[in-house]
Amino acid sequence: MTRFAYTVLVWCLLLGGCATVSATSQTPKEKPATSWQASLDVDHPLVGSVWSRRARQVVDRETLFEALRQPAIVLVGERHDHPDHHALQAQILGRVRAGASVGFEMLDELDAPALKPGMTPQDVADATQWSSSGWPAFALYQPVFEVAHRRNLPIRALHPSRKRLMSRARNLAVHEAETAELIERLPAAGRAELRQDIRTSHCGQANAAMVTMMVAAQVFKDHFMARQLQAGLDADQQGVVIAGNGHVRRDYGLPNHLDVETVSIGLIEVRSGLMTPQDYAPERYDYVWFTPRLDDVDPCEKYREALENMKRRYRKLQR
Repeated sequence: MTRFAYTVLVWCLLLGGCATVSATSQTPKEKPATSWQASLDVDHPLVGSVWSRRARQVVDRETLFEALRQPAIVLVGERHDHPDHHALQAQILGRVRAGASVGFEMLDELDAPALKPGMTPQDVADATQWSSSGWPAFALYQPVFEVAHRRNLPIRALHPSRKRLMSRARNLAVHEAETAELIERLPAAGRAELRQDIRTSHCGQANAAMVTMMVAAQVFKDHFMARQLQAGLDADQQGVVIAGNGHVRRDYGLPNHLDVETVSIGLIEVRSGLMTPQDYAPERYDYVWFTPRLDDVDPCEKYREALENMKRRYRKLQR
């Protein structure tokens, strides 16, 4: 199994596409003009809007970019296969502090030795064997790497290796105390939301024991990525994380594993019928940047066979 497929199906990266619905009524004030590659709901009133949790209203992009100057770490979400999300990430990366270190969920600890200063995007793709990793095509991420290269921003690998993750999954009892400590870092509401999102994102295919394993994996992975990023930062150097939306959430993501000031940015697809920012529970991030929707594919149908395979692999782990 490829690294990406394993991560998606077992470590819950489908969370990045989940949205919590709540009713309210507020109309966005500004919608910056952008050329979108996705075509669904392009005319939705939220598309292009940036919502600020602190201001509790839509703000312009310059307000968002200004907010990138101060925090020690900037967390930028995505739907992995959404080209518009990577285009917006490139814009954001163009406005972080000079010399910021950029860590990628898509690169794991085994890729780290291959990453050298000054590498071109193609150098990174070749050195990390991206084409065989199982992540979406490198061309989608190329705009992000191009900005990093142009600005001479060092690239970091954040993801734990598959071997390390498998070891954790097979030895939950051994790591029980550490897992409990990591879960305690999350607010109570975040813990409950994480469990529910895992159930939802796995389309009813994950039983209670599997959900427990996946919660343990999720908090371990976020903690690992936080340590990987911070360990390589020089004094006063800003860190940036490029990861799925689920990993940059304030309620149960990376902010709970970092002891410095952070700003989290969710890149969220709009949906027909959800017309106001509050319909997307935007308080999960410091900023939400709304984009068109890439497709209408039901993930439960798209990943049905893979989810069935996940259950079979889980049963093997328990033997």
